[in-house]
Amino acid sequence: MFRRETRSLGKFGRRLFPVLTLCFLWIGAALASDNAECFKCHQNPRLSKGKKDGSLLSLHVDEKAFAASVHGAAGMGCTDCHQEANPDVHPAEGFPEVGCVNCHPDEGEAYKKTAHGMMLESGMEGAPKCQDCHTSHYMRKIGDPQSPVKASRLPEACARCHEEARSPKGFFMALATYRIMGHPKTDLEYRYDTRGCANCHPEDAGHLQEKGPMSFCVKCHDPSDSKPLLLGPIHFKLSFWEQPIPFLLRFLYGVGLILAVLACVGFFGYRSYTRKKAKKAEGEKPVEGQGTTS
Repeated sequence: MFRRETRSLGKFGRRLFPVLTLCFLWIGAALASDNAECFKCHQNPRLSKGKKDGSLLSLHVDEKAFAASVHGAAGMGCTDCHQEANPDVHPAEGFPEVGCVNCHPDEGEAYKKTAHGMMLESGMEGAPKCQDCHTSHYMRKIGDPQSPVKASRLPEACARCHEEARSPKGFFMALATYRIMGHPKTDLEYRYDTRGCANCHPEDAGHLQEKGPMSFCVKCHDPSDSKPLLLGPIHFKLSFWEQPIPFLLRFLYGVGLILAVLACVGFFGYRSYTRKKAKKAEGEKPVEGQGTTS
């Protein structure tokens, strides 16, 4: 009895396998066809639409970059995210906004508790959404060097809204801003790297990430304290009127370093010159006991 059931199940499985294979192939072909239909228009770099403020919103999607993203690599189609799209009225009315939380509910709930998420929940105009940090079509894994939210690239992403978060340009500017990496820390377990914005600002946009050094920073830098130990702003603005002291310090760093280099060159140059002059004078001095013979 058992052998017959096993044998009949094996026959059923062998018959079912080709059907399942065809189904998977059909689904893959349908997704490819769906994407190909979309890229007929959206591969055009000039494709855009007007916004309420008069600016243009690019509707171009790089097909190769999308294929390399986590969604493209997973074989997702355009309509997997644009689920409520109505092809009968598109592109006249466009597609509804994508709801990332449909597939990422945990991240969505965690994001609501951040400063950015609270802005979005309150209906604040211009509040950051998922795509503002992760991009709309080119999401990468967090460890991917090309990920826009990788720690080393966060200043670039954050600077779209926070100009002061932009990475410092020039040696003197870097000298002033990187001082946070050198001052004594209460806990050396974490990286106090100024390039990773979320290291110090996890409450602003961080969701489902490990606890960072912020809890240790507030021991000395607590803004709620009446006299917090704040030694000056971390982010510098190139404006004398907004931040005169940091602006002058940056200027003095540059001038001081230049003067120090010139002083070293002048000192060692003068020292070398006096030594050569002394040797030359010593060589021209007549040796004792030698003179003219009669």
